[in-house]
Amino acid sequence: MSAPLDCVVVRGLRLWAHVGVLEHERQMGQWFELDFSLGCNLSAAAAEDGLEQSLDYSQAIQALQLEAPRVRCLTLEHWSDKIFEVLEDLYGSVPIWLELRKCQAPVPGFCGIVAVQRSRRWPS
Repeated sequence: MSAPLDCVVVRGLRLWAHVGVLEHERQMGQWFELDFSLGCNLSAAAAEDGLEQSLDYSQAIQALQLEAPRVRCLTLEHWSDKIFEVLEDLYGSVPIWLELRKCQAPVPGFCGIVAVQRSRRWPS
């Protein structure tokens, strides 16, 4: 039996990007919201109270905030791949889970939220 997976979790990161199937979505841009979890062993960080034994979430937040305004694509699926790349550049091949939400989908009569949930190396 494997040990439980510790995680660094970020919820509710608001990002402005130019993503959508409709031309005006890519031209004007819109708000999205991202939750992600980074799997890691946090035992040493907990015991030693040291950031160097953990994953510094501020680096991910800053990198994603910098990258998001440059994004221009049709789908959440494609953008989520770019998010994986940013996180993997920072932390290597750690398990990653994410949910990327479009805050205002342009569907008549619909005022909810649409999202994709994806993972890489996340235990099942």
